[in-house]
Amino acid sequence: MNHVPLPAELDQLKDLLVEPQHELKCLQSEISRLQSLLDDLLRKKDEVETYIKGHRILMSPIRWIPSETLGEIFIHCLSSDAYPFAVSSSLLMTTICRHWRRVAINTPILWSSLHIHLPPHLSEEMASQQTAGVNLWLERSATLPISVSL
Repeated sequence: MNHVPLPAELDQLKDLLVEPQHELKCLQSEISRLQSLLDDLLRKKDEVETYIKGHRILMSPIRWIPSETLGEIFIHCLSSDAYPFAVSSSLLMTTICRHWRRVAINTPILWSSLHIHLPPHLSEEMASQQTAGVNLWLERSATLPISVSL
């Protein structure tokens, strides 16, 4: 059928398409409504999952460990033969969460060993930052003797 339709045939074709075009509009409208509903449900699902996750964290067994015990665990995490330029385990413990930071800062033995790296060319700003870091380290070691390596 490769011929140009006559005007009467065009009218028939248009009539044949009225119902399917109406049905297509209805389907598109329903899809749009359902997509909006699905988007709302997915957003609510994410909110509920976030709520559940936030509250499950509160029930985590690690939260029940007394601070003194957690401090002892941190002490056992210290490496005795660490590469001098590696990030200190003591510093690492302060980056996990507020509670671990508080425990680590209040466990002086974690701060009783310090390696100071002195590069050949140290800017005044870097020297100032390093001095502040050393002072903070000494403060955290409290009254314990401190082992220093350069």
